[in-house]
Amino acid sequence: GGANGNASNAAVMTPLVLWYGSMDLTAHPDLYKAQLHKLGTAVEGRLANDVDARASGIIVNTSGLIEDVGYSYILEAIQAFKINVVLVLGHDRLYSMLGTHFKKQAKEEEERKKKMEEEAPQTTPQSSSSTLTPIPKLIKLPRSGGVVSRDAAFRRASRSQSIKRYFYGDILPPKSPDATNANATASSISPTTAATSPLQYQFTPNLIETPIHSLHLHKLTSLSLTASLLPVSSKQSTDPIQITTLPSSEITSKFQHSVWAVCHPSAVEKFERADAASNGGGKKARELFLAGVAGFVVVEKVDAEREMVSLLSPCGGSLPSGHMLVGDVAWME
Repeated sequence: GGANGNASNAAVMTPLVLWYGSMDLTAHPDLYKAQLHKLGTAVEGRLANDVDARASGIIVNTSGLIEDVGYSYILEAIQAFKINVVLVLGHDRLYSMLGTHFKKQAKEEEERKKKMEEEAPQTTPQSSSSTLTPIPKLIKLPRSGGVVSRDAAFRRASRSQSIKRYFYGDILPPKSPDATNANATASSISPTTAATSPLQYQFTPNLIETPIHSLHLHKLTSLSLTASLLPVSSKQSTDPIQITTLPSSEITSKFQHSVWAVCHPSAVEKFERADAASNGGGKKARELFLAGVAGFVVVEKVDAEREMVSLLSPCGGSLPSGHMLVGDVAWME
């Protein structure tokens, strides 16, 4: 029992990073919502095994997209993470929309409660109320004066800096020439010295050369149909999260500067097992896109003549697997 408990705790404490693969949140709504619920389940497991985390709770920061599919993302996040308090910062329309939604939800829950009591009179009020979905408390907060929305250029720069920090880490402060002197202080470092010294980073990424034939690139394709396009009383027959595995001939220089997510070997094993069981169909894509990735690499160069791909990796050694998730995310120094 102890061994299984330790394994379970280790799985819960392992960082979970999911690959969405696009800078457009509206590109793959089915995947985004599925990943929200995956994260919600992981957080729930963490809270169940961590007393301090369970006592402090969680804070979920949703995206600034609030129109159409963005609004559905907010509602999905509230459900996935079992949120009980929703803070709306300086947006009257969103506050009104959520207020209307929660009032409707409360009315539906009350009607469901009455129906349950009528169908099972012997059920105690406490047991029937425990099955109802709790309605979050909605609070509107004023926006601080002088706060402005970040424009597209600022967000692009922040995204690029975050990717660079993943590979290189933060910039280290310059060292003084007199660092070995016990009397040297921070004030002894002149501005000129700091300006002329080459930048030193925390990490040193490595360039890994990998044969093209050893790579398996998986790209998301959405086959979801809206309810209005489906026959009456019919459900989606195929999983809305589908992938296409690109042939080696399509791994060309067009992928230069692309960011790829490296799949965990355990996720690859489940993916191949599901693929074999379903003869190339079914829910195999979920084994990769809903499993945490091992890390990320950037394509520095594709040498078609040598049939090699040069990948910028945050650490040395071989890659955990040759299975990569690709999208439209790119980065160039």
